Amino acid sequence: MVESGVFGKKTGAMAKRVLDFYEDMRYKYLSALEDPKEYGNEWKAAVKRIRTDFDSLGDFSAELKKYLDEDNVFNDEVNNPQSNAAEKLYNSVKKMRFKSDEMNDPFAKQMGDKVVETLIKTPSIYAMFLHYALRAHTHSIKEKSWKAHDLKPDEITQGAKGLDLKLDDIPLYIIEHYGDNADTTRVKSKFKGALNLLEQVFLESNDSDKWDELIDVQIKKDDKDEDEKEEKSEINFIVPNKPMYRIFEIDDIKELKGFSGEYLVQEKFDGIRIQIHKSDNKAKIYTYNEKDITDKCKDIVEKVEQKRFGDMILDAELILYDGDEPLHRADTIAHLFKGKYKDATLKARVFDIMNHDGKDLADSPLRERINILFYQLSPGSSDLFNFPSKKNSRIADSIKDIEKYGKDIMSSKTAEGVVIKDIESTYYLGNKKNPKWIKWKKFVDLDVIVLDKKKTKSNLYSYTVGVGPLDGEQSREHNGTEFEGKTYLPVGKALNTKQSVSIGSIIRVKVDEVRRKGTGYSLYSAKVIEIPEVESPEKLITLELLSKEGRKSLKYDVQDALLKYTITDGIHGKADIIMKSDYEGFTIYGFEGDELMQKNALADMDMWKEQITEMIKSYTSDSRVAIKNFLHKEGKPTEVKDIFEFMVKNEPELTEKLWDGLFTKFSKWIDDYDDFIQVSPTTYIDNDLKVIKDEESTGDSGSYRMYVRKDNNIEFIINYKDKDMIWIIDIEDAEDIYNLFGKAGKFPAQVGKKSQPDKLLDKGEVILGVQKHGYHEYKINGNKFKTRLHFRVVPIKDEDKWIVWTGFKQTMLDSKEDEGIWDIANDRHKKLAMQIA
Repeated sequence: MVESGVFGKKTGAMAKRVLDFYEDMRYKYLSALEDPKEYGNEWKAAVKRIRTDFDSLGDFSAELKKYLDEDNVFNDEVNNPQSNAAEKLYNSVKKMRFKSDEMNDPFAKQMGDKVVETLIKTPSIYAMFLHYALRAHTHSIKEKSWKAHDLKPDEITQGAKGLDLKLDDIPLYIIEHYGDNADTTRVKSKFKGALNLLEQVFLESNDSDKWDELIDVQIKKDDKDEDEKEEKSEINFIVPNKPMYRIFEIDDIKELKGFSGEYLVQEKFDGIRIQIHKSDNKAKIYTYNEKDITDKCKDIVEKVEQKRFGDMILDAELILYDGDEPLHRADTIAHLFKGKYKDATLKARVFDIMNHDGKDLADSPLRERINILFYQLSPGSSDLFNFPSKKNSRIADSIKDIEKYGKDIMSSKTAEGVVIKDIESTYYLGNKKNPKWIKWKKFVDLDVIVLDKKKTKSNLYSYTVGVGPLDGEQSREHNGTEFEGKTYLPVGKALNTKQSVSIGSIIRVKVDEVRRKGTGYSLYSAKVIEIPEVESPEKLITLELLSKEGRKSLKYDVQDALLKYTITDGIHGKADIIMKSDYEGFTIYGFEGDELMQKNALADMDMWKEQITEMIKSYTSDSRVAIKNFLHKEGKPTEVKDIFEFMVKNEPELTEKLWDGLFTKFSKWIDDYDDFIQVSPTTYIDNDLKVIKDEESTGDSGSYRMYVRKDNNIEFIINYKDKDMIWIIDIEDAEDIYNLFGKAGKFPAQVGKKSQPDKLLDKGEVILGVQKHGYHEYKINGNKFKTRLHFRVVPIKDEDKWIVWTGFKQTMLDSKEDEGIWDIANDRHKKLAMQIA
């Protein structure tokens, strides 16, 4: 969510609490409304929180009582997100957000939930909002300035403290804060016109310098001259190299082959990767994904453009400093793209060079490249623009020296580890992974559950975190904490973070060390780094593997009930995951041995969990096919015990893997699938109308291509049963692509007739889910995007329109909803256009 200075000192705390409360309830209600099975428990927890706050004492409780009806809050039906009671409760919370006297939001107070609609319809009010959003003070534009353009004066924002937002952030702020149940598709397209109007009005009583100071950003113009376009096209951007290997202990290097034996040990900075280009005395700076950030690094650019430096392409890291204190990577990103820290300073730390004075150095050995940096460029090193030195780049010819230098370098505040590079390595063009580079990080990333939350006087948050859930035996051995019927083991605290999450949320922390503490474990120096896209925390076994006592060997006997699943990433070797599974899921007990692949498997656990899940799906699919064939052959109602005995005799391995060989588990399993019809309490027949979809088959899958069209919209082409079908998705700029695939934003769409591809965006496999009139579901597995797409007809301003969005839940809808209308040309809504009449 875009942050701002919207809250004054007097009402700031309460206003922020009201807004945070609304955003949390909004997400949980809308998620549960769309998918009650997946998100229903989160909504119930939210209702429980509302009831607790309602019955408490204090200002927030009093504010709740002004807008929420007590009978409705404590109505049992409110726990059902699809009930009228839940809808009423959510609307009451929304009313509090827009109408509360605690909210210092003049637009919400006057317009309620019609802010977006009003801004789009009335350019002058949109212009007033832009001034309110850009300014940091309480003064609106003078009355005479508006009247000079025959417009009503600004009586909305006078006296309200401005939001002090960056110009580019304003459309997103409007969508996030006012966009619920509103058509936000024209917020961005109307933005430029409102900005032009604001400029005209503003300049009636201010000079151009004041205008430049207000917007504080270089506005991107559509009509760039040809010289600018030509300059952009000549950028020789090089895909940044990353280490192919990762080690966890220094002895792990012994397992890696093909190195010369001499290495450069360099600091791995905790910032963001940048590439610096200098040509004809002009400098440009790009992020790792080729985003031009030159205007955001003006002080560094001034240093780069000094005459002492010739033409060059440099590999570097950008770090934000508060005085002499380096800040975290997240702070660097927030400052770079949102201008969050006004008194902080960006500094560049160079570590490699790919071109110098017109000479291409990519194919030159690192020994030559580092010598250029050391002896030719480092004399011009400065605090803002810093070249490698003996402090952060050391040459080693033994593992002992690598360890010594690595530990010395990692003592730096700016280091998150070191990169160990073969001194003879070249810079691999067009390849992100360099097979001669090794990453050694000084901390471990772990996903943990928040078990308790405290807020400091400085508005920071501290969390008690845990792992689990614990099974029965682990619960008896450890003193755990119960949350929502499950027991978790507390393992320490993550202190003083700006990230605010609720109890029960999963956060990702980096830790310097995991230690055994009595019968439990403790995380040292745990710092919150991000909110991961995972649904469960680490298991207890993860901490055992990472703790000093348990890391070298597994204290688990591999019994017959445990499975070995061999995995490889094609780089670090092979590993055997020790696990136990059934049809409800699986438990990973760890890895055999102490090889490098096992450690990398632990670091990439989420990826392997997905692969194991797919493996278990294939077991389920095989079992369903076997049972259907058996029942079909029997041709009559068959006792469930006889079906189980058939599987024990003919498919013993599947019986063990899915149901632990237990009849009780099997009887629950068979009752979950509509492939089988229950005739009596103890007998089943084959459901001839239900055809099993092989999870790995291509019967319901095809291919897709996704382009940016010549009209700058997205073209999603599906090839299925030798037929091309085209969806057109309405976007306004590249950021919308991220909002569609990364933030589940909703965008207009329509069935396309003619292909107009311009630039390939992605391609891959597509799986067709539910296909019916007015709704089409796809799961795409491409090079860039792996997600679930929905196209649905919804009423917008009394007109039916197609909209598209990506789903939070990645499992497909129940096939019982399917009507088989896979050809979108046969959908009765195929003629609906994106534009609103």
